[in-house]
Order: sequence, then structure tokens, then C-alpha cells
Amino acid sequence: MSTVVVIMETMVDMRSNSDAPSITRGPDRSGVCRHRKTAHPNPAGVAGARRSILVSAFGLLLLLPACNPDRPSPLTTPVLRDSADIRIAENPRPAEGSRLGWQIGPEPTVTIGAAEGGDHYLLNRVGRSVTLSDGSIVVPNGVSNEVRVFDAEGLHLRSWGGFGDGPGEFDELHAVARWRGDSVAAWDQYPHRGVSIFDSEGNLGRVVALGMGQPDRSITILRGGAFMADHWLRREQGAGLLVQEQVFEIRDADGVRIASLDPLIGREFFEFQNRGMPVWMDIAFSRRVYVAAWRDLAVVSRNDRYELRGYEADGRLRQIIRVDHTPIPVTESLIELRREERGGGVQFDQMPHPETLPAFTTIMSDALDHLWVREYDVPGEEGRHRLWTVFDPEGRVLGYVEMPEGMVMDEIGADYVLGRRLGERGVVQVALRPHFSYPHLRAHEK
Repeated sequence: MSTVVVIMETMVDMRSNSDAPSITRGPDRSGVCRHRKTAHPNPAGVAGARRSILVSAFGLLLLLPACNPDRPSPLTTPVLRDSADIRIAENPRPAEGSRLGWQIGPEPTVTIGAAEGGDHYLLNRVGRSVTLSDGSIVVPNGVSNEVRVFDAEGLHLRSWGGFGDGPGEFDELHAVARWRGDSVAAWDQYPHRGVSIFDSEGNLGRVVALGMGQPDRSITILRGGAFMADHWLRREQGAGLLVQEQVFEIRDADGVRIASLDPLIGREFFEFQNRGMPVWMDIAFSRRVYVAAWRDLAVVSRNDRYELRGYEADGRLRQIIRVDHTPIPVTESLIELRREERGGGVQFDQMPHPETLPAFTTIMSDALDHLWVREYDVPGEEGRHRLWTVFDPEGRVLGYVEMPEGMVMDEIGADYVLGRRLGERGVVQVALRPHFSYPHLRAHEK
């Protein structure tokens, strides 16, 4: 039986929590991208299902430790230390209202996507875009299942792919990434057919089969061409609560498994019946697991606390970054705001709610090996959704940077940022903006 998954958290269809979000036109005011049927997340006969490490009590799953009056005084400067070959960075939280001197240009220098014109500029269901060494921009256009390449000025150069079951074709194109050199990796929303590797001209070199035996997974390309891939299994917690247990594997450039990480608890859902069919709905303020490539590490962390963990390609934990973070309680007023955003309903009133908000929401790195963490969007706080915390290559916190409103960040270069947005008339666009200087970084390096 198919399960209807209702994604309610945002007007942007994130589609994969750790991989490549996509923008699509058409969701209604509640943020529902109308009942998209997907394969059941835990199909019968799955081999190798791992033993669940879940705590069955919902409260223990969601609650963060309460504030302790005996807690040590907050940090005032970052502290680096080593423990059993693990580098640990303990950081204070940047001062409220403070900002780094880094600035993002107010207007894009390149914009791709229009309501009218050539078909190559009509975009929809766009996944994460990337740049190549010559400045060209690679865009995965999901609605046509094409990989489209534009020059540094935004002019279309070439397209490849398309719908089909053959080599280099796609069923539901989801993401692209730079692989070794200027090669382009591309894969479907459910990449059971593997990752297709093309040269910059669109010639298919090979298909890397990751062989995890599960259709539901995300993929992150690590430095050197290795893959961090995951799939998830459904775990029932009772009272309608379901969670994802995410299993992460690191595979080399040929798809051979190098290491596995301990399973993590991902998204939390509430299940109810609609005309005899099970429907899943994200619980309000659900926790998730986020993944990013940073330096030679894979950062894999659940946002129930402000702690980021970096793993080497052999699966060994190499770095931990912590930020002094006071959990924000989930109050009745926050629940009511979220209820209004979703349009209410009996199902929302029946679902459980965690006692605190998640600590952060997205992780990514830039061309200079800074780590960027997007602060959690607190309902009712204007502008907070644009706020990112930046860490230096050692894991020391530098401060906050504001990103342009309404822009989903894809790539941060040394002097630009690349992302997606909805333009006038709801047109999906890929935009590149200049990124001005790193004065704080230069001062730090001196």
C-alpha cells in the first residue's frame, strides 16, 4: 500500500533533509505540495534491517536536558582541545544582534530562469545547483529531468539527460554536484539506479552503484570523490508517532562500502487515516539529521542539540563542534502560530509536540573551508530565517551572517553565493550574488 506523505513545514519543497532541496511552484498557503505518493519507507522484505536503537518513550526521544542551575558559566571565547584523537571546539554563542563584516550583494549579478522565452530558461522543480571551474552554472531541472549548463553570464550552453531508463537518463532528477575536477555527478530523487558521472560536456563516463538496497536515501559528495549515502527505516513509537532511523554509509568513488556510522533518529511523523489510507504528516518542530562535506570530513548531526560531528572517510569521529545553546521552549503561542501556518485541523491537534525547538536547520561549507550553520527559524521572529552562524576551518565560531531573504543557498564561493529563489509571478530562478570580503577572517589569520 502506498503512503501519502504530507510535507507541511515550508513553502519550499525541501524533499531531502540532508541533500539537495528543490524549489517547485504550486504549494498552497499551508505549504502542502499536494499529496505526492511515494514508495512506503519500509518496504516488506528489506534485508539487513538494523536493530533499532530508539528509546520508545516519546518524551525521552524529544526532550533536551533541562537548564541546570549548576551549569558552568557561558564561554566568552572559543576553546580548542583534543580528546582521544578527537578535536573538540567549544564555542560561545555570538552576541544577539551582532554580525560579521561579510556582506552579500543586494542584487544578483546573474539570474537564470524566466516566465517566458526559450524552453531552456523555463525552470521548475530545481535541485541544488553548482558552478564549474570556468564559472559555468549547472542546474538540475527536475520537471524535464535535464541537467542544464549555463555560462558565467547565464546563457544556456547545453543540456543532457531527459526522462528514461537508459544510461544517463533520469526518472526524477533530484541533484547535481561537482565530482573530481569538472565532472558532474547527478542522481534521481530515489537513486536506486546509482549516480551518473558526466564530463563537463555531458558525456556519460560511468554509473556508480551504491548498492544499499534501499530506494529512500540522500547522497553527499565528499572531497576526493567518496560518497556519504543513507537510507532510512520506519520505526513506530506508538500513539501515531513514527520516526526515521537513518543508516549512513561511506562509499569510495567506485561505490564500495568503506564504513558505516551508528544509526541516527531523523524526522518525526504523525500517522493518521484518510479514507482508509495512511497519511504521514511532519510533527511541528520535528528534529532532523543534516549532512555536509567540510574539509576532508563528513559532518553528520541531528539538530536536537547544537553539536556538529565530523567523520573521516573511514568512519572515525575526528571533530566535534559545540555551541553554548539555550534550548527555546515550545510554548502554546508557538504551537498556535504553527497551527495557523498549516491551516489547523483535527490531525494537528492530535499530534504530539516536543518541549523545545531544534537547535539549527541546515549545514554547508564554503570554498575556504568555513562551516555555515543556519539558525532555526523561530515562528514569529522576522528575519531570523536568514541568519547563519559561521565557523572557521578549525571549528571556532566567527559570528553571524545574514543571507538574502527568500534564497535557498546552494553554494558559497570565495567571492559569490549561488542559490534559488522564487521571482516575480512565481518564476523559479537560480541567482548568483557577489560576496564581499572576509575582514573578520583576515584579522583572525593575522
